[in-house]
This record gives sequence, structure tokens and C-alpha cells, in this order.
Amino acid sequence: MTSRQRMLDTFAFNAPDRIPVVYHPSPAGLYVHGNKLLDLFNTYPPDNPIAFDRIPCPPPDAFDADGRYHELRTDEWGTEWEHRIFGVWGLPRRYPLECWDAADSCVFPPVPGFNSAAIREQRQDYLVFEGTISIFERLHALRPIEEVLMDILAEDPGLLRFLDRLENYWRQVIRAMLDAGVDVVMFGDDWGTQGAPILPPALFRKHFVPRYARLMAPIHEAGRKVFFHSCGFMEGTLDELIALGIDGLWPQIGFFESNPALFEHCARNKVTLYIHPDRQYLVPRGTPREIEATIKAYAEQYHARQGGSIFYVEIENDAPFENVKTLVEAIHRWR
Repeated sequence: MTSRQRMLDTFAFNAPDRIPVVYHPSPAGLYVHGNKLLDLFNTYPPDNPIAFDRIPCPPPDAFDADGRYHELRTDEWGTEWEHRIFGVWGLPRRYPLECWDAADSCVFPPVPGFNSAAIREQRQDYLVFEGTISIFERLHALRPIEEVLMDILAEDPGLLRFLDRLENYWRQVIRAMLDAGVDVVMFGDDWGTQGAPILPPALFRKHFVPRYARLMAPIHEAGRKVFFHSCGFMEGTLDELIALGIDGLWPQIGFFESNPALFEHCARNKVTLYIHPDRQYLVPRGTPREIEATIKAYAEQYHARQGGSIFYVEIENDAPFENVKTLVEAIHRWR
């Protein structure tokens, strides 16, 4: 069975031959673990089209006088980011917008091009994912998050005008993806803290759900899939996303473990989950025995459901290699 068919059977809850696994090429983990991690990934290949053939390294001038990594980068939207750990996303240091009225003249990045020939070749063996479409996270990359939240609560007219422009921009990006042959369009906005929603549910439904609906409509009309990433507490958000017709969800799996009915809720609605093992405790600080037992339990749960799950592996800089090796080998043993 090709990786593509395995993924399609997983989304359809059609008893795939094994649970798919997706690797993320996190520079932090590869930089820390080097060829050991490179060899491990290549020994146990994933179901996404990715090549592990080099170790990423920071540029020589990205270190201060004491030899500590410190890098400033400005993205294509004009936000300056400060990075203190190589390969781990940094924090905004300078925002391009002083206020939402200034956003009226904001120049958006060019709509990216997607290599249709390469995507066509990948689709012979793989389900091709592209993204990420972000609304809320893009807002607080352009303005401080505290001010963004206050402006959403106040329904600031300048912010709402900017949301209209941002929606139109993402509509063009999605069209480019679909025209290039992308199978799955990724959305990503974190809507929860560790224990509560970030926004009052009524404001989420009023200002964001309709925008997601309009952006997702052409994807569904084209017969493609929508995958949504959102970390944190999801009560008040999950039902809205399911009603939008998402095909896949990438949550913090610990939130689901504290409320097991959510697993069944997603299965009933044919929503496939990324099984992203806990990176707060399990992967960096758990024991190999705990990791093995956790992966075995996940695999048994989803084999019984005959689909609906994809193992997701992202190795950062904080996990001992023994744990990393156990994680990857356990996934491939029990999948």
C-alpha cells in the first residue's frame, strides 16, 4: 500500500494497513542530535514526502561574544523575530503595525507559487499537505497580542477592515494551492490557553467562524481536505470546527486525554487526529517505558477504530536521544 492510499484510508476510517506517521523536520532536534537522528528517521521512513539528508546549522555570525546563539530575522510581513534557541521559533521583537488604521496601507506578501509538477509527482505516492492558513496568529504577529485581544473585544473597525483584507489574501493563497494540486490545506490558529478559551465563544463565532467557512468552502468544493491545528483548551472551539466540516485536527493530545469523550466525538464526525505525543512531559522527561506504553495504547485505540489517526513526530532540542529513539521505534513497532 502506498503512503497516499494509507492516508486516504485513514481519513475514511477504512482500516488502513497501519497507522500513518508524519515527520516534521525540526532544525532544533536535528542540530542537537545530528546524524544519530538523521539515521533514525531514514531507518524508519514516514508517510509524508520529506528528505533527511543534511544537518541544519546556524550561520556563523549568529552567536554573541560569549558564544551564545542569538539571531534577529525579519519575516516577509515585516515582523522582526528574536531567536535564542536555534531551530525553535522566537518571539516578536518589533511589530510592523503601530495601529490598525496603519494596516489600511499594509502591503501583503506576494501570493506564493506552488510547484505543480513536483506536487503531481509527489501525489503518485503521497497525500500532499500544504499550509498554514492563519488568521488569529497572523494578527498577533503584526501587533502585540494583548492589544489584539482588546481590539477584538472592542470590535475595532480598523482591525475588522484588516481581517477582510487578510481573508481575501488567504483566499488567493488557497486558490493557488488548489490549482497546483494540493490534497490537504492546513489551517493553524491556537484558540486555547492551558485551561480556557482565549476569546469568548460568542466573539469567536461572530468574527472568525464565518471567515473560516468562506476560506474552507472552495477546498471542500474541489474535493480536497481541510486540516486544522489548534493548541490548548478546545471546549467551545471544537464543535465549531467540526461543524465547519474539517477533515483533520492537530490538537494537544493531552487535552483529549483529560476528556476521552472527545476522541469518540471526532471519530463519529470522521475527523482524523494527529497523535502528537506530549512534548511537555512525556518526550523530554518521561521514561522509555512510559513512552512505549503510551504509544502502544494510542495504536491499540486507533486500530480498534479502523482509522482516524496519524502519528506526528517533531523532535526539538530538549529530549534525550534515548527517549527519541524509543518514541520512533515504538511508533513503528505498534503502528
